[in-house]
Amino acid sequence: MKEKRYIKRNPYSIEDGIKDIIEKIGDKGLREATGKGKDTFLKKSNPEHPGRHIDLKDAVDLDIYCRTNGLGTPLLESYKTILDKATGVTSNYKPDEIRKTVTKILEELGDVSETVSSAIKDGKVTETEKNNISKEIKELEIQISTIKKQVGLGEKHDYKYKTGEKIKNRDEDGLKSD
Repeated sequence: MKEKRYIKRNPYSIEDGIKDIIEKIGDKGLREATGKGKDTFLKKSNPEHPGRHIDLKDAVDLDIYCRTNGLGTPLLESYKTILDKATGVTSNYKPDEIRKTVTKILEELGDVSETVSSAIKDGKVTETEKNNISKEIKELEIQISTIKKQVGLGEKHDYKYKTGEKIKNRDEDGLKSD
């Protein structure tokens, strides 16, 4: 059996999202979603592996599988967080601002809970109730997005060795280096 080693992944990076999916759905879920096994995705989750890139079809299939099974959309969330960071959103480490955002998240979560509970009391959810639930969830998502920005999540991995040298593809991977 191979010795496992810890590989650092940036929070909300694509590699971190893939690792999260591997842990949540395992080999069986990966195969159901994409037809590919755990070993394939372990390589794709390794920021030091030259063949690590995930294709869009696999990413979409994995997020669809996860959402269908109540596990969210880890790769979409990673992508959105990286996009926010890359388009000029800066982190704000002011503890008071972060505390305020956390308080707003808790308030919004309470609103979501209250709206959903009210909607399901009669055993069915009307279109108006769906719209109200959607509105409350969007407000919660805004606050979650805000806290991710405030603490600086979404660092894209630079794919360089610790020495600063760009990672080259290995001959055994059958890929050409840039």
